[in-house]
Order: sequence, then structure tokens, then C-alpha cells
Amino acid sequence: MNFIQIGDRVIDLDSGQVHDRGKVVQLSPRLLTLLNYFVEHGSRVLSRDDLIEGVWGHLEAATDDSVNVAVSALRRAIGDDRRPHRVLKAVPRRGYLFESGAWKRLDENQAAALIDTASAAAAQPTPVQAVRRQPVRVGVLALVLAALAAVFWFQPWPGREQTTGTGPELAASTGRAVAVLPFADMSTAGNQGPFADGLVDRIIHMLTLSPNLDVVARTSSFAFRDTSANIAEIAEKLQVDAVLEGSVQHSADTVRVLAQLIDADTEKHIWSRTYDRPMRELFALQDEIANEVARTMSNSLLPERDIPHAESRQVWELITRGRFALERFTLESATAALESFEQALELQPDNVEALLGMVRAIIMQRSLGPFGSSASGEDLTEPYLQRARQLAPGSAMVARATGNWYFNQGRPDEAVAEFHRAIAINPNDADAFRSLGRVLWRQARYDDAIEPLRTAVRLDPFSGIGSVWLADALWAVGRAEEALFRLRQIIEDRPDYPQAHDRMATYLAQSGETGQAMRHILHARGLDPDSPRRWFRVCEFWLQLGDDAAAERCTDELTAAHDVPFYGGYLHQIIHSFRGEWNAHRRELEALVDLGHDDPIIRSVLAQSYSKADCPRALQVLEDSFPELFGSPPALNPTLLLASNTAIYCLRKIGQEEQAAVLLDTMARLVERTRLERAPWAVAGFEQAFVLALSGDHDAALDSLQELVDGGWRYYWWGLEYYPTFAPIADHPRFRALQEKLEAGVREQREYFETRRDEPLI
Repeated sequence: MNFIQIGDRVIDLDSGQVHDRGKVVQLSPRLLTLLNYFVEHGSRVLSRDDLIEGVWGHLEAATDDSVNVAVSALRRAIGDDRRPHRVLKAVPRRGYLFESGAWKRLDENQAAALIDTASAAAAQPTPVQAVRRQPVRVGVLALVLAALAAVFWFQPWPGREQTTGTGPELAASTGRAVAVLPFADMSTAGNQGPFADGLVDRIIHMLTLSPNLDVVARTSSFAFRDTSANIAEIAEKLQVDAVLEGSVQHSADTVRVLAQLIDADTEKHIWSRTYDRPMRELFALQDEIANEVARTMSNSLLPERDIPHAESRQVWELITRGRFALERFTLESATAALESFEQALELQPDNVEALLGMVRAIIMQRSLGPFGSSASGEDLTEPYLQRARQLAPGSAMVARATGNWYFNQGRPDEAVAEFHRAIAINPNDADAFRSLGRVLWRQARYDDAIEPLRTAVRLDPFSGIGSVWLADALWAVGRAEEALFRLRQIIEDRPDYPQAHDRMATYLAQSGETGQAMRHILHARGLDPDSPRRWFRVCEFWLQLGDDAAAERCTDELTAAHDVPFYGGYLHQIIHSFRGEWNAHRRELEALVDLGHDDPIIRSVLAQSYSKADCPRALQVLEDSFPELFGSPPALNPTLLLASNTAIYCLRKIGQEEQAAVLLDTMARLVERTRLERAPWAVAGFEQAFVLALSGDHDAALDSLQELVDGGWRYYWWGLEYYPTFAPIADHPRFRALQEKLEAGVREQREYFETRRDEPLI
């Protein structure tokens, strides 16, 4: 027998049983293989490639995210999930080390003795006088940062700049990845925090322009403000080789900055320097500090700035305030950002960053506010973007904003080209990588989207939107476990980020956990109460719980409080569908199309509604909206599966069997490649049953639906009998039994929600 001991746990490396104080947990085969691989190489740091080859078999069999998920699960199983990890340690930018001093091998007799002793202790009855069991203490230590910088902060201000710790042997040991932490405000009044943040923000931006450095974005490095974590822990979390920290003290017209570059492995100073400068030299000081870091870490200097400096400190601070507000991703913060950028432009009309900030703030305000563009249909962002392009045509920020504009105008190929141009100018532009991945995702190029989104998360691991979009891409290619893991991580790191809760709810609903999904949706709205979009999602999820009365009340309250005709119409058409009110359902869909919104789902559902009684009209809607369906050969992606289903049904109704057969063959091949989890807003899960029903194999269609229902599927359960494709089997006893089972499952989820709705979510 082959055993090891980790703390109180005894683990059988052959069977995978984990014995923990009388309880037995079974490791999955994958985790058992991973644990054995670590044990076999206990003295080595294993890279992710080592682990993929050793555990999964070959490099193409898994990804870095697969390793992250497995390592996290193994840590939980062996009791090493608290930070700092003492058994399975991450070594920044190198891999993982299974710490040899934290576990030991046991022979069969030793293992049996420990298991028996633990089992006997667990079975011991609790004395009457000690009914309340004392908590087991497992050595949780309070992490305290030593105030090393204090020796610099309280020294008399010297008349010259000081440099220490710049030995070439230490500088040579650094790598290429760096994070810049927020600088401490050491002013007497303690009111210079925004000034210090702005200084660091610009240093980070300058560093990102280096092709020789990997630079963590500000969103992630600022997540460690006021942290108790030490440099090594921060470096592990951000996967960097060095950390820049410091302090700022502003007095009258003078600024003092202490900057310290620290090696992540040794926590020794690579260099530290104190700068005393008049305020008028602030912008030059930012560039100087950034160049000092670049020269030390990569023996190179930074390129010229890609945008001009602000003309004044006031403009600089307004822009910084606006940029920080945008990261909260709420309607309130978008409105605050817009006000900051407007004030900056009043003082300096041609400031490029303020112009681009206006573009981002307007887009965010629209996405979280009333659905749609301005009442006149005018693109309010274009004048700001065009002026920025005139002023700084070579800026990565401008190229990225232009790419986003192209995408919003329905020109994805030009958008992709602009994002690549932005990345060529600034290889550390996490926003550009994020935007590139998002455009590819929207084009249903899910596999292509993963790599740029993973790069964005590597550069900015605490960015909420980056992790959410990466989760989208992972989910779309069937890697559901990794997608949920990614979302749980960002919720743990940023529990106040509403978009992560919103997306978690979407995926939980598709997984059948609609009760827990509703809790996340309500939490998201509580974090962003001013947003009609968050309110809309609450109304929508009442239907996920099968409560159409609550959904209708929610919709009426939403439309009474906000002028949101699209949201109101969208919700009403779902409610009518839920109730089988088909004429009212169709009228709401027609009204939505008349609003001018180019939503492919709405047009697909409208065509399906027409197909019940008027197939020629349904086909006309589809030909106008999706001409690629009728090409030779037809062009399909997951977004068009519902539309193709209706097209095949109606082509047969009007006698065009040959064209219907070609489209059905194309659809069948796409469905075969597409897993249940793909494209969460476009794929419901029963597409295989569509194909089988359209092929006339009704028994197989029922078998497919049975497999879904038995597997816990709950996605829009009330819609099954609505689809004309299922009409031939709608009265079959098996179909009715499936419908009843679905309805019972949704009732269970509603009961789950009602009993837990007030429990803490985090």
C-alpha cells in the first residue's frame, strides 16, 4: 500500500481515499493522478506544461486553466486551500512545488494506526459539560506587513536624490514581469490619495509601452491596496518577478516620491530611490520612474509616449477620477465618469484621454441604462473619437477605441485589424486583448477568442470584465467547469463586481440551478440599483423560476420607473409565451422589431411565431435577416440554430424538400460539434432533438429530450411545447411526462430560492 500524511489527513495514493478525522473523501481519477505526479516529483518545481504532459498525456489535451482548476480542487481535498499555501505552492512564472517538508510517506501499519486513532476520536461521545465543541485550530496566522518604508518616510528631506541597493548582481536576477502597487499617501492631511493613484496610473501606462516587459494592469495591482499580503504572496497572485511600491508626499509646490523595486523571490530591494521635485515637473517625474524600472528589468528605455501629457494637474486628476470610476461597471459610476471627462474637456478641449474617456463612458452608460441608442439615432461617441484620431493617430488607446467603434458599427474585420494595431503599439494593452477576444466571440469564433482573452486576464487578473469574457469563451467551447471556476475566482476577489454575479446566474440557470442563479441576479442588482438592465434581469429570472405573476409585477414596476420600451416588450413577449398567449406574443415581437433593434434572437423568435400559421411570411423574415441560411452551401453558426430550425420546418411545409434537406444536413453537422454548454444565449440544449424531429425520428427525439431532463436540464422549460418542430410528439405520453418532470424540477428550485433568499451569498 502507498500512503502519505498531510496534516490530519491520511491519503491512499492507490485508491484515492482521503481519511480526515473519521471521514473518507474519494479523489477523482484526475486529481489522484495529479497528486501522485506531485509526490513523484516532490523536490522539483513543475511547470504547467510538465503537469499537462504528465497528467493529461500531451500538451494539446489541456490548458493552463485546466491546470489551475485541478490544482485548486486538489488543494481543497488535501486541506491546503487557505493562503498562504503551505503544501502545494505556486512559484511565480515557473509553476508549482509540492513542498517536501509539508507531507511524509507512511507504510501500511502507520497509516492504519493513524486512521484508527482518528476514527476513534471522532466517535468519542461529547461530554455534557462540553456540548459546544471547541473549534479546531489549524494554525491560521495573521499576516502583517513590516513597515520597511517608514525609515524613508520620516527621514529629513535631503538636498539630493538618494539611490540604494542597485547592485548589478541583484538587478540581473529579475525577470520581465512587474506590478506597480498603489503608492501610500504620506501627506500630513492624508488627502492626497487620488494624486498618488494618478501618479501610479501614469507610471503603469508608460511601462505598458515596453515590448520587453510584461506589466500588470492597474485594476489588478490596485486590488492589493491596504492588503496584509506580503510581496511574495502578491507576486504569486499576479505572477510577476518584481513589484514596485512607494509613497507620495505633497507639500505646497513640491512633491516627494519614494519608489522601491523589490524582487519577488527574495523580497530584497533591487533599487530604491527618493525623488524631490517641484510640481511643475510631475509629468517628467512619472516618465523618469517608469524608465528607471524598464532599464533595471530589461536593460532598455521606454518608447515615446503615445499620447500627450495633460496640460494641468487639475485635468490630470479629473481624467484619473473618470478612468477609475469606469472600472466599477455600474450606471452610477459611468455617469460619474462622464461628468469627470466633461469637466476635463472644458479645461482642455483637445485632451486625447478625456475624449476617449467620453467614448467609453457613453457606451457604458447606454449598456447599463435604457436599452438602445439616443432618441435621434445619433452616434454620440463618433465626434469624440474622430477628434482623438486626428490628435493622436499613432496611439494604442485610439486604435483600441476605433476598433470598438468599428465593431459597434457592424464592421468586425476592421475592428480586429485595429485591435491588432493597438497591441503592436502597446503589447501590454489588456483592454485591446479583451476587445479582440470579445469580437471573435461575437463572431462565434469561440476557440480563437480564448487566447487573447487569456492574455488579457494574465495582464489584468483582477479585471472583472476580462474574467467574465474569458468565462464566456470557455463556456462556449464546452469547458463549463473552467468557466464557473473563473467566475468564482473573480467573485472571491471582487465580491462587489456585479457583472460576475450576472454571468454566474446565466450559467447556473443553464445548469439547472435556477434558485441559486436568482440569488446572484438579485445580488447584482443590489450592487447596481440604478441600472434598468439589472432590474430587467431580475424580471427575466422570475420566469426561470416559473413565476410569471412575479415576472409581470417586476416588469410593470420596471417600465413605470424607466422609459425602456425594448426591455418591457421583450419581457412581455416571454410572459405571453409562458402563458400560451400566442397572438399577444407575436404582437409584442412585431413591436420589438419596429423599434429598430437589430437583435437576431428577436427576429428568429418572430419567424418561429409566424411559422405556426404562415410559413411564407416566416421564411421572408429569415431571408431578410439571415440570407446566409439560404446560400449554397448554407452558412451556420450556433447563433443561427433556432432560425435554421424554423427555416427547415417551413421549407418542408411549402414543398421545398431539397433545400430543406441541404440545410438540415448543415444543421445536423453543426449540432454534432456543438455541446450543450456552447453559446449560452443562443443554444438552449435541445437542438439535437430538433434535428431528430425534423428528420422524422420521433422516438430518438424523445430519447434526446429524456437524456436532457434526466441530466438536470432546466433551461426555459416552459418553451418545449411551443416549438412547431415538436408538434408531432407534443401529445405523446413520454413528452407530457417530461414536461411534468421539468415543471416539478423548477418548483423545487423556486422552493430552494425562497428558503435561502436571505442567506448571505458570499
